[in-house]
Amino acid sequence: MAYSRELSKCVAMTAILGALGNVLALMSMILGNIHPQIAIDLSHLATVLAAYMMGPLWATLVGALISIVPFIRFGLMGGLGPIAESLIFPGKALTGLFTGLLAKRVKHPMVALGMGYIPESIFTWLSFKIWIPILAPQSAGWLTDAIIYGILIKAWIEILSIGVASEFILPKVRNVIPNSFIDQFSN
Repeated sequence: MAYSRELSKCVAMTAILGALGNVLALMSMILGNIHPQIAIDLSHLATVLAAYMMGPLWATLVGALISIVPFIRFGLMGGLGPIAESLIFPGKALTGLFTGLLAKRVKHPMVALGMGYIPESIFTWLSFKIWIPILAPQSAGWLTDAIIYGILIKAWIEILSIGVASEFILPKVRNVIPNSFIDQFSN
């Protein structure tokens, strides 16, 4: 019975953080549309919160969930198409996993997120250079190095900004959420 209750709390918190990440993605993409295939995406704030409050498994799931809005924006409505853009799900999940693993050892969310984003950054570069030309050859012509590196530079600026914001937001979130809820994740 207790396990079922704990699992329900984890699922509920994951759904809340997944929804938060998608709302942040939607709002930031509307306000920060840089190029038809490049837009600001602040969804990883939810990933950092999950990493520090719930651990790597749940942060991985939140990372995958926050991919829904970017998938719709760039995959279904954008130029890459749904098959190629589906690579965003494992990419963002990687950041959840590695940030969650680092959160157990690193006190500062900025450091954990910065280091935790490295695998997604490499995965993104590989996706654009290797997998997308295979999965969506129609995109290879306009998917120039300038666009690829523009996306990566923009992403690193976002990650560093989210990391700084996390330093201030995480303690506030922990004060708002009942301690009994957070304590169960810290064990």
